[in-house]
Amino acid sequence: MKFFKKIFLKAFFFTMFSTVLFAGQFSLGVQYDGWNSNYVAPVNFGGWEIWAPVNLNFALDKGINVYASSEFGNAAYTDSLSGTPNTIYLTGLSDTVIGGEFDFKGFGVPSSFNIGFNIPTGDQTWEIKQIASNIPTQFVDSRYRGRGFGIDAMYGLSIPAGGANIGAAVGYLYSGAFNPNFGTSIGAGNQLKLGDSLFVALNDVQPFSENQSQVIRLSCFYSLPTQQNSSNVFELGTNLNASYGWNNPDAFSFEFGGQYYFPGLRPDVNGNLSIEAHNSYGPRLYFYPSYAFGDLVITGRAKYVLPNGYAVSDPLYVTCVGGFLLGLEPSVRLKLDNSSALKFSVSYNYITAQNAAVDVNGNPTNVIYNNWTFGTAYEVKL
Repeated sequence: MKFFKKIFLKAFFFTMFSTVLFAGQFSLGVQYDGWNSNYVAPVNFGGWEIWAPVNLNFALDKGINVYASSEFGNAAYTDSLSGTPNTIYLTGLSDTVIGGEFDFKGFGVPSSFNIGFNIPTGDQTWEIKQIASNIPTQFVDSRYRGRGFGIDAMYGLSIPAGGANIGAAVGYLYSGAFNPNFGTSIGAGNQLKLGDSLFVALNDVQPFSENQSQVIRLSCFYSLPTQQNSSNVFELGTNLNASYGWNNPDAFSFEFGGQYYFPGLRPDVNGNLSIEAHNSYGPRLYFYPSYAFGDLVITGRAKYVLPNGYAVSDPLYVTCVGGFLLGLEPSVRLKLDNSSALKFSVSYNYITAQNAAVDVNGNPTNVIYNNWTFGTAYEVKL
């Protein structure tokens, strides 16, 4: 449900503190993602993906907005789990997200209710097939979505506080059965249902002269158990997020923040969920600076993931290995007319996953990933 978390927090921030000047926007893009690793031949882990994302949002009436997004993908994933490289090729549509946003006055202040639906138009086996080849998702999110039906709802308020705005929101993310055939080797009857989650968020936006602003964000996610065939198999620990950002659309901007997971719950010898011996997910820190040279924006990325609490020799260590990411992304937006534009971007990420593999002597060793993307998108305001 990471994708939904991002969509709803972004929607919350945008809705609470922006004014819509157009009836909507449509965008259509193409993006190439590629990556390789430092595994020594003949062993190989890497791949490439070509995506065609499409997004639409439209104001049906004052205070009523609808949105939809999906993407078509063609990809190749190579892994050496069998001892020799094996490449699989996948092509298909991802899940489709559709939803609505309703703005009104509540408790005497601007309010918003947002509801989204994850429509399972994707391949529910795709994410299992790609996982061994992909960069660990604590560094780079998986782009493909092939999940079960989901419903996500959020209610938010915008409270004026002097010259600032304080936004508060609460939401619930429901996840249906994920990948009914997720373990084809253990039978098609197996169902995996990711845990639902409840979240609360606070934003403090302080505007300054020349269209500058500072943004302080706080959020918390509480997860319910993940289930296999209706039996609890894991419960993600409560997740806290905090960040500070400075926005200057004409010069230097930045955002830095952190993420902390409390220990989760795992089945004990009797099958009952109990607090795990160590934390499966380590804290994460990030810093994203950017500088605008007119229509050209250069963005940097630095992310550090601390190791989880398990020893490197423990099988649960690989649940979320530590490491770091350093990246750079220049992008340019070329205005075609008053309502349309073309955006071009390229990026490169250098990623080190600490002790994520073993060498020929059986000793833990780091895995290095190189990740690059090339993309373009056509945007038109409606």
